[in-house]
Amino acid sequence: MRILVIGAGIGGPAVALALRRAGHDVEVYDRALDFTDVPPAAYLAENGMRAIKHLGLLEEVVREGNQCDRHEIRDFAGNLVAAFPTAGNGADLFTVTIKRTALIRILTNALVKEGVYVHTDKLLVDIEEPPIPGSLGVKAKFKDGTVAYGDILIGADGIHSGVRKVLFPNRNPSPIGFIGYYGITDLDPTSGVAWESHALHYYTDNANAKSCLLYRTSDTQIKWLVMELKPSEIVSHDSWQPWFDLYQKRAAIADMAARWGMPDLLQPLIRAAREIFPTTIYDMELLPQWYRGNCVMIGCAKHVMPPFLGHVSNVVLEDAEVLAALINRMPGDPRKAFRLYQESRHHRVARIAEAVRTHGRRHYSTSKFAAKMGKMMLKMVSAVGGPMSSDEIMSYDGQAAAVDILFRHGYI
Repeated sequence: MRILVIGAGIGGPAVALALRRAGHDVEVYDRALDFTDVPPAAYLAENGMRAIKHLGLLEEVVREGNQCDRHEIRDFAGNLVAAFPTAGNGADLFTVTIKRTALIRILTNALVKEGVYVHTDKLLVDIEEPPIPGSLGVKAKFKDGTVAYGDILIGADGIHSGVRKVLFPNRNPSPIGFIGYYGITDLDPTSGVAWESHALHYYTDNANAKSCLLYRTSDTQIKWLVMELKPSEIVSHDSWQPWFDLYQKRAAIADMAARWGMPDLLQPLIRAAREIFPTTIYDMELLPQWYRGNCVMIGCAKHVMPPFLGHVSNVVLEDAEVLAALINRMPGDPRKAFRLYQESRHHRVARIAEAVRTHGRRHYSTSKFAAKMGKMMLKMVSAVGGPMSSDEIMSYDGQAAAVDILFRHGYI
């Protein structure tokens, strides 16, 4: 089959690579001119790394990233609230934190080796399908006037998905009131910018809905995210473009963090940032249907969840692996593969989304009583808490999930 993939972030190249290696003719399109200005980092837990391993890219990702050994949650006074390992029980994989541009480069380089071309500056504006019900075929129209033809189309184009806007125009993500400031800081002990830990650190003032998350993305870089609810001190922008007035903005964010009472050790990292990306935090309920006709969606195109647990990239990779495995096993009936993909994934994705929102409610409360209860719960739970355990999330295997749904429906 000829397959069009819209979106070249993480999910698009991952699904394209798996499909291409099965012999499909695949083309990838993305609205960006390049991939230098993208969210700073990706958190790949055991389940995400298992999908990376199945793509044959494990060693490259480990080499480029940081092996994250544990989570620590602290309040702004530095008191430990909760701590837990990042691996599941008996895990043979481990969590890696990596700069997103590095992960995208690894995935797209693998695509190029397979002969797949990534078309940039291609903003999708419309999709047409043949008038004959049940027949294959799709025509993608782009803003620059060009078109692309395929048998099926996969939307992997993120939060503000163009594919979703065409297929389900009334379903869009909504801001939840949080603004995030992502930063990347180069570690340079000789100049006083140092961070020895390889853990993921989360500092929270849940009574006032303010927080800071930070972790290494390599041996020489650290990523941080400062979040606040209903901000008034700094004007944000709804884009992933880095701030050009870097010196003023990093000083303003560091001063703001100091007024919040964040630990002093965080402020030098903020003041030394070489990039800062402001962003609005969105949420969107899971779509009741993830496909229409010859088109299907993965990742944030079909759902949007806040970054309160960091599992967005892992869910995207799971989606990509399961969908590709089903299409590869049912090349003559991709629409049936779409249906089985949603049936296999819907319950799990819904439960992870609920776990994320539960975790967010514990971190970001609106009263002192709720904040106290939230902190008590955080001390009692493991990595995720809520409706799913850490091991349940991280032990997932997309290949096995695809085989399971095929077996249950009598296809194998």
